[in-house]
Amino acid sequence: MTKKETIIESAIKLFGSKGFEGTSVREIAADAGVNVAMINYYFESKEKLFEKAVEYRASFLKGIFSELVNNESLTAIEKIDRIIDYTIDRKFSNSEFHHLLHRELSLERRPQLKDAISDILLRNMNPFKMIIKNGIKDGVFKPVDIELTLTTMLGTIHYLLTSDTMCRKILGKNEGFRAFENQKLKKRLSEHAKQLMRSHLLKK
Repeated sequence: MTKKETIIESAIKLFGSKGFEGTSVREIAADAGVNVAMINYYFESKEKLFEKAVEYRASFLKGIFSELVNNESLTAIEKIDRIIDYTIDRKFSNSEFHHLLHRELSLERRPQLKDAISDILLRNMNPFKMIIKNGIKDGVFKPVDIELTLTTMLGTIHYLLTSDTMCRKILGKNEGFRAFENQKLKKRLSEHAKQLMRSHLLKK
């Protein structure tokens, strides 16, 4: 791992646990084992570092999703299944950072950062849209509204995982239930999202 990647990994960890406002560049430098000058050299500002952290996290899925589009060994609906699994897995693997992302997207205090984050995340959705478009063209999928289909899938996942408290109350769980530590919930959510997309997309 390069120094730049080490800094980004430290930033993701600290931003996720302490929030954007609560994390200083000095703390990130200490955690990464570098000096503040190196962070300023690579990223110029805390906002730019946050943006690069989002891009770093998103690049993993972007590569996988792009490969899925041209994977001829999978059917269109199997590709959608894979996207659902990868999306949910990333949510569960770094829940605090994903919560932070959505908090930043809901705020107006840093509009430039908000625009940068949304652009990065939306680029990841282009392969998903292409898979549905190809499925419609091939006669496998119904002629659905592609953009709203995307928001239906992501909205189902995001809403349930907004917070442990919200998730616990929706599911009727006891105090102390931790959504992101529960593998049964992860499987349940994945199966539900797949069932939802199959009912919505596949022709009878």
